[in-house]
Amino acid sequence: MKKPGGASGERGLPNRERDLPSGWPLPLLVLFAHALLFGEWIVDDAGITFVYARNLAAGHGLVSQPGLPPVEGFSNFLWMLTFVPAFLVGLFHPVIVPKLVSLGLLTGSFILLDRSLFSLTGSRAVSLVTLLLLAVCSPFVIWGVSGLENPLYVFLLCLLLWLTVRAREGTSRAIAAGAVATGLALTRPDGILFAALYPLLTIARQFSLSPGTGERAGERGNGIKYAAIFILLLGAFLLFRWSYFGDLYPNTFYAKGGPNAKVYLDLLTLPPQMATKAFGLFESVAGPANVLLLAALLGGTAFLIGRGRFGWRHGVLLAFAYFGAVPYLLLPFDWMEEFRFATPFFPFLYAYGASLAASLGEILFPDPARRRLPVLVGGLAAVGLSLTLFSGRSILFAAAPTISFQEVVERFGLPYNRYADLLGLERASILLPDVGGTLWVSKLRVYDLVGLTDRTIARTLEKNPEAFYDYVFDEVKPTFIHLHHYWTLQAGLDYDPRFKRDYVPVVQYFEPAVRERAEGYPLSSGDFVRRDAIQGKEAAVAAIRAELMENHRQRAASARPDEGLVDPD
Repeated sequence: MKKPGGASGERGLPNRERDLPSGWPLPLLVLFAHALLFGEWIVDDAGITFVYARNLAAGHGLVSQPGLPPVEGFSNFLWMLTFVPAFLVGLFHPVIVPKLVSLGLLTGSFILLDRSLFSLTGSRAVSLVTLLLLAVCSPFVIWGVSGLENPLYVFLLCLLLWLTVRAREGTSRAIAAGAVATGLALTRPDGILFAALYPLLTIARQFSLSPGTGERAGERGNGIKYAAIFILLLGAFLLFRWSYFGDLYPNTFYAKGGPNAKVYLDLLTLPPQMATKAFGLFESVAGPANVLLLAALLGGTAFLIGRGRFGWRHGVLLAFAYFGAVPYLLLPFDWMEEFRFATPFFPFLYAYGASLAASLGEILFPDPARRRLPVLVGGLAAVGLSLTLFSGRSILFAAAPTISFQEVVERFGLPYNRYADLLGLERASILLPDVGGTLWVSKLRVYDLVGLTDRTIARTLEKNPEAFYDYVFDEVKPTFIHLHHYWTLQAGLDYDPRFKRDYVPVVQYFEPAVRERAEGYPLSSGDFVRRDAIQGKEAAVAAIRAELMENHRQRAASARPDEGLVDPD
């Protein structure tokens, strides 16, 4: 009997097909070359994960700084655990180790995707084109080597695809798929959405099997085993989270917010704002031709359905692409560039597009000999156009990447250690929004203005301003405060009289974009220090001010136009 999906499957292919070279080595070399463009860049948020892994390995527990109560200030539990062994053996480096781990996972993803596509389509060309498109895709490569959990996320999804494709080979596949689905939920909270993929696709496959056969009963049994493993493992983790952190949600949920019922409804009804976001996702891979790409995918899919040629192999890739897009559509706006939350979408969009094109080619050119030239031209055109679109974007991002871990180390972590020493402060503290690199090297008590590692700020900033101000000015009383851009507006410290009462500006400036959004109210950005920490230390304050002003002017001179930096008053 023909295997579901319309392909004969890898085992049934003629030797000349089965023995063709794998489709992943060349694209992987392209991906490695692309990754080199971003050099040593690691995004600052990754530093938070590194710090938690370091403290866990050192025996301090899951805390941002030794001695503090546990707060789940990261949203990538499994990714954090990945680095613990390197700390235990004393071999962790904040650039080398994340880059090597990420590239290893991306290699595994390419191999798994190649094997899955070959099993589904029997075509090495589909795999080669898919992986080449992925290797030149700026959003995919940028966030794949950023130090964040994206490569683990993609690897687990590619593993889930492979297990889904090979699900009929035994119960062990279903058990492994349940464990992988749990891993996705532990890699990112939105990863729990992917838990529905395996049962939905195995149910869909049952309809291609003959009624009353043992195969259908076997599929149902595998689905039950999958669900049991997923519920058992995820339940155990949630029990751990509740007992250790005292909450069923990570602290990042309260700091960043999450999808609500309206967002899920918008996903079904696609109001203008959600539709714009969806079109933006297609624009990320096709530029101004996003409408043409969407129309081609919809038209090609409708054509295959009309001809009765749309099989399970198309459905599985389409389902993975759709589920890959859902987290991006559901999550709040992300200020970081290049579609950080859409990483799971790109592999399966390309895979579905290539598979769709291959199936259309089989209909339009039934003779395999006549099909070779159109396949070659189409594949080269797709990769060439993508390379044209993405090369400039990657170069621009590499020249001015999202705030880097090393930049924060050098701008906040190490300097404020010196400032505390200059002022003779043994127990200083700082409140600021960029904490990854700061936590990595700081000797100060670090308070996270974003709220990721601070339970109180996560629950009061924007939600309860009075409680937030009381916490800052009456409870923690940070020695230093740094504010800039969006976080000047969010904190709004100038609205509370205690800010001017208790703090002296070392370097102060007013950003036009902040003033505009604050409707003209003079919210001040800059660096501030408590009055009681600098009494009688005028020379030290003058030295700190001179260094901060010079650093700020250098940044203002080299800033991009959209950063809105101005010279300090």
